[in-house]
Amino acid sequence: MYKVKHNKITNEVLKELDQKFVPDVDYFYFEDRPNFVLVNERETVDLSLDLKTSYLPWNISAKARYIAIVSNEEFLSWEEEIQKLVLREQIRLNRGYIFELDELRKGIGDIPVEVQNALDTFSINIDGMKMITLQRFLWNTFPNEIRTNILLYVANMFVDMDSISDESFLNTLKCEYPTVASLLNTFGSRNGPNCFGAVLIALQKDEDKITSYLNKWVLPTEFYKELKNKDYVRIETDSIQSNDILIWEKDHNTLHSCFVLSNGLVLNKQGQTMFNPYQCLPLEDVLNNWNWVEASGGHLMIYRKNEV
Repeated sequence: MYKVKHNKITNEVLKELDQKFVPDVDYFYFEDRPNFVLVNERETVDLSLDLKTSYLPWNISAKARYIAIVSNEEFLSWEEEIQKLVLREQIRLNRGYIFELDELRKGIGDIPVEVQNALDTFSINIDGMKMITLQRFLWNTFPNEIRTNILLYVANMFVDMDSISDESFLNTLKCEYPTVASLLNTFGSRNGPNCFGAVLIALQKDEDKITSYLNKWVLPTEFYKELKNKDYVRIETDSIQSNDILIWEKDHNTLHSCFVLSNGLVLNKQGQTMFNPYQCLPLEDVLNNWNWVEASGGHLMIYRKNEV
């Protein structure tokens, strides 16, 4: 077991990450239609949640209009000039995880010579910096220790707030909130579960529902429906108390939610990937982290259980 900013990541979760982080098949993005590989128009290609977590499509340039689905075997059969051209295009269009080689080496520690050589071979020189985007055939050549260090390095990039580490606080919360006790400060084992699901878990007693929310991406419509079922209503107040639900909204879009625990702490899941743990955080840290919503014209809503 490892920890990232006080969040536990088990060997079982690392195995799941190892299998999903780098896909077996490449989805290459292009601005112009290439003449050496078949492509589909970008909007016609559906990506699974696992592929979205690998390629981060929300970060890919809008200029990317085409996608080629290419096996590692086909890629390796191309001439080196074509390989480099394609990899350079992925970096230019900001597809997926792109690492600056020197920073990656610093982040993961000592690297065997053969791994360094492999990274150098498939790196791309951009303005004097060596950049790399990982592929499965390359990933499979890395020793387990190197793959684990890269996964922990990426997890550290995703987690932008340190979780509460005080065991006395955590033990108290586990007694008060038994349904989330095992989740606090842990990484999940799949992509998809998001902040809305994390909040709904805190409201449940039914084990089947808890399991369901641990395994799916909850949409805002389902989220608000379940809040209504649990007698939660929006209130106008500046005072936040235990068991409240905080919701950030902008332009009629629900952006984020968290569940308020006791002692000025919250249950918070910052995103829907396996790299986003179920964190126990100080309320003030989360308010500060999402303050940009109100500063840019959105608003914070407080929902509280109607006891009448």
